[in-house]
Amino acid sequence: MSLLESLRKSDKPGILYDADVVHEILPQKFPFAFVDEVVSLEVGKEAAEGVEAVNPSIVATFHLTGDEGFLKGHFPGNPVMPGVIQIEAMAQAATILTMIVKETDVAGKRPAFMGVEECRFRAPVIPKTDLVLKATLTFARRGIYKYNGEIYQGDTLMSKASFSAAMV
Repeated sequence: MSLLESLRKSDKPGILYDADVVHEILPQKFPFAFVDEVVSLEVGKEAAEGVEAVNPSIVATFHLTGDEGFLKGHFPGNPVMPGVIQIEAMAQAATILTMIVKETDVAGKRPAFMGVEECRFRAPVIPKTDLVLKATLTFARRGIYKYNGEIYQGDTLMSKASFSAAMV
């Protein structure tokens, strides 16, 4: 039975996998885990005659409560989620995606960041908000994975980046 088939679905409306499942899959642990639930997951499809390829993708959430330790110093009295943490949140959503859709290729491995390109921060992410994390797997070969990621607050795009990782 594959990981995808064995994962316990959430009872919460609009949530595919809740925090227990997410934190079981995600190699990063508290206090450095920045994904709370998975909302949707597309395993992707290879191109076929008359059918376009669909890249694997994930939509997840992170509830920025304002109690996170990194906010105490960034910036006192005016907390803002650091850009590097935003990139890390996108990468963690991408890790969950990869662990599920490339299960046989990545079993027993963990991600190692390789690079970030085309990163843009559109607006400051202020605590006490729910963030929507989106990641799409755009390339996978020989243990190297490339992604496009985005973070939304409601319908507003807060940040986006292309990034890559190796599974080691």
